[in-house]
Amino acid sequence: MVEFVKELADFKALDIAQSNVYISNLMEYKNSRCDYNRALRKRLTDNAWAELVDHGLKYSHAFEKQLLHLTSDQKMFLRQTIYHRMNSFRVTAKKIQNAWKKEVGNLQEQIKSLNEENSQQQAALGNVINVSWDDDDSNSTSRLISDIEELQDMLTDFTMVQGSDFKVNKDSATNILKVYNCQTKYPSTDGDLVLGAILQRCTITTILNEVYYHIQRAHSDDIDLLESDIVNATDSLIRYTELFREHRKGSDNITKVTPIKVRQHVYSALGCRGFSDDEDPLIKRTANKLLDEMKQFRQITDKETSDEFNDLAFKISREVINIFCFRLKTQVVELQHKFYQDGQAIEVRFMQGSFGLDEVKKLEVEICGFPCIGVFDGDQKVCTKAQVIAR
Repeated sequence: MVEFVKELADFKALDIAQSNVYISNLMEYKNSRCDYNRALRKRLTDNAWAELVDHGLKYSHAFEKQLLHLTSDQKMFLRQTIYHRMNSFRVTAKKIQNAWKKEVGNLQEQIKSLNEENSQQQAALGNVINVSWDDDDSNSTSRLISDIEELQDMLTDFTMVQGSDFKVNKDSATNILKVYNCQTKYPSTDGDLVLGAILQRCTITTILNEVYYHIQRAHSDDIDLLESDIVNATDSLIRYTELFREHRKGSDNITKVTPIKVRQHVYSALGCRGFSDDEDPLIKRTANKLLDEMKQFRQITDKETSDEFNDLAFKISREVINIFCFRLKTQVVELQHKFYQDGQAIEVRFMQGSFGLDEVKKLEVEICGFPCIGVFDGDQKVCTKAQVIAR
């Protein structure tokens, strides 16, 4: 009987307190059978009857009198019946417990699945609202700076005017130095350096003017204008999401970063695939225009060098567009470029060149060949310094 009670407690059919009381009563009853203390046995039976009454047994005294008149066989039969009922109850309780355990297991699996899904959603949300690039991403600041420096080297090669392979048109060189208000005289060694820097600036300006004209062209079904359509649609979407963020109430983080994320990812895609074909009309037109402009100031006397410069014109056209028109827009704060004009005071924070720190206060800009790239509004930030020649 005690084992039945323990099992029922294990199946949660009885709570611990009840099972302890029943077990204690059963043990006392067992001990009392070998004891002549009738008062103890009477107390135990009274407690048992009281428990039965509490659980709905009616006419307990009449039922007790009937039990007293039972024969030994009848008492044995009644005892066996009670055992069978208790055993049946135990089996039922075990089935209920197994079903309950199964249900609990299912619920635990659901909770685990929901927790995993929630973790994934939280991670995804973290990625959604994170506007920084990983260090190994092509759009990271370090990769951008590295590619800008590589472009600077290509421009230096492309605008070279010194050496036996080049013949400079002195009149054109003299005139363009005057156009940029340079004080350096041509021909001279310093004049060649200034001319090279001017041609770098002209190269960048020509490419940007061509691409800006291309992007501003009307929408059409022309596949060659696909980048233009994407840029215009993106700029509109950014403007609308900014207005949405400002004029619709809410406390979510996604809306706050949506304009930034749209800008970053669209221009990242453009940086990867925009104008990627050498046969792209814009690249061909721009590269040929660069080569024609360079011919006004210098002639390349060596055919092999000329072929190399032809290839370089295409590569530079694509890289200038890629960096200045696309990748500067992939940063958290959109970067700008800035050419410094002649006569401006040298500022070492924004400029670099062949000058010492002790003489900076006396120097001015003669020509800025490559612009400063950074943030120039509010909290100013420099990505790469401008390349200048001082006077």
